Amino acid sequence: MSRKTHVNLDDKEVKQEFASLIKQVIDLIAPKDLFFIGGRATGKTTDIIAERSQMIIHDMPRSMQILVSDTYVNAMKNIVPSIILGWENKGWKRGVHFVTDIRPPLKWKTPYKPVETYRHSISTWNGVYINLGSLDQPSGLAGGSYQHMYGDEARILKFDKLKKVNPALRGDYPLFGHSVFYCGRTFTTDIPNIADGDDDWILQQEQYYDPKKAELALQTALVLNEIRTEIICAYQDGDYKKMNSLKKNLVRWTERWVRSRKDLTFFYMVSSFVNVGILSESYFKTTYEALGIEEFKSSVLSLKSSVKKGEKFYHQLGDVHFYSDGILPSFYEGIPLTDAEDFELTSIALRHINHEDKLECGFDFGDMISMPVAQEQGNKIRVLTEFWTLPPESSREIAMKFTRFFRHHKRKVLDMYYDRSGNQYQNIGRDWVTEIANFIREEGWVVNLMNRNQATILQSEEYTLVNNILGRVYKDLPEVLIDRFLCKNLKSSLELTKTIIKVDKKGSKTIHKDKSSEKLPMHMRPMYSTNFSDSFKYLICRRKYQLIVTGRKYLGAGEDPSSH
Repeated sequence: MSRKTHVNLDDKEVKQEFASLIKQVIDLIAPKDLFFIGGRATGKTTDIIAERSQMIIHDMPRSMQILVSDTYVNAMKNIVPSIILGWENKGWKRGVHFVTDIRPPLKWKTPYKPVETYRHSISTWNGVYINLGSLDQPSGLAGGSYQHMYGDEARILKFDKLKKVNPALRGDYPLFGHSVFYCGRTFTTDIPNIADGDDDWILQQEQYYDPKKAELALQTALVLNEIRTEIICAYQDGDYKKMNSLKKNLVRWTERWVRSRKDLTFFYMVSSFVNVGILSESYFKTTYEALGIEEFKSSVLSLKSSVKKGEKFYHQLGDVHFYSDGILPSFYEGIPLTDAEDFELTSIALRHINHEDKLECGFDFGDMISMPVAQEQGNKIRVLTEFWTLPPESSREIAMKFTRFFRHHKRKVLDMYYDRSGNQYQNIGRDWVTEIANFIREEGWVVNLMNRNQATILQSEEYTLVNNILGRVYKDLPEVLIDRFLCKNLKSSLELTKTIIKVDKKGSKTIHKDKSSEKLPMHMRPMYSTNFSDSFKYLICRRKYQLIVTGRKYLGAGEDPSSH
């Protein structure tokens, strides 16, 4: 008697869903530990983490699990909404299958031990409690007891902080030891780039991957899947005797499948081409044109970046220049996950700001306007946050973004450093600098224009001065500190900017900034163009620092602030 292993897809009880090949492999193997590196549009959060977490929730009812992130803000605004979107796409409904931030309905099952607070948590109908944890406060997580851990964007999760949380994977083996997922981990990310300050701990997990063991689990799962298919076919044919016989076989193979997955680590790395069936050729062509070869290699092909440090325009830029604790935890403690995507961040949330001192900003003008905002703190220039506009937004909008964010600032004084061409637009009837300054002044600020009549900063001069500052070549130069999360576009722009060497008619070579990225599609420019790096240049390339580098004494002259 032949075996029927093809289901009738016209059956109303059969639901069709698309899944990439790697997604099918992950679901079939269902390992204890999953470490997945994928290019853009591989569904790392909305597909892989979302459905795998559903499987784990089903397998360990009443368990306590944890989702770790670099900061609460990133988790609340980006990661959790993506996971919930994935759940909803796969049939789960808020209020029926899960709730956030509130005590679940009384008729639902409860976690195996009492919950102290439901703030920043997800609860499911079968008693699973998922705590949202931030690695900017790792010590507070280590004392917990969780049965599974999730993490997205693993490249920005620092291992020295993450290892403090790992001991929390423990507890209550008698209740949950039956599950392969007990004390397991699920982490996804795109390829880490050490040169950009990413942490590559996830790459080290490959040493725990046993391909033969994974292959055995996959082969067992495929047999199990065929048995399930036969059961559905027998049901569709009304052959209940055969269906009951197959169910006994299903039990035997399920046991084998569970044994084959015990303590299994699955590590895998794929490019975005794994989803070529739905992304189409045009997606890759457009993305390549937008990103350029180097960023395309890492973001899409999942290849390690080959941009050498010496090729970078800001070659002295390193992890030491970025800080991760810029937001006060108390700011978002009272914000529920349901409001996370809409809550407004203001300067009250900043940990490292002096509300009683003036602010500074750099400006780069054009169809995109970029504005990093900083504050001098002793011998430090601390870049606190960033703003930008793309058409149709322009000068009024960026002024309003700044004044709204800093509306609680006590000393409303802003020193503005900018491209001197911002004044030269007067020749065509538009003075960007004065226009933006006046919009800010309308909100009660004093704005000092710091660059009127200042000489042009050549790219070769910028290369020398900025790298001297970043490298602290002279002790009188300031230390630069940039918020890793609130200045993510500035960070990316500085890290991606490359040098080009130009030769003049006399054969002399000079260093220049590769500005080709400013031809990118508009929506790509904040993150991937040199625009933000230019506004950073105007912020820190000041005459007093140039004089320190050239060996001349700074007397406080040369910058002519204007408050008119």
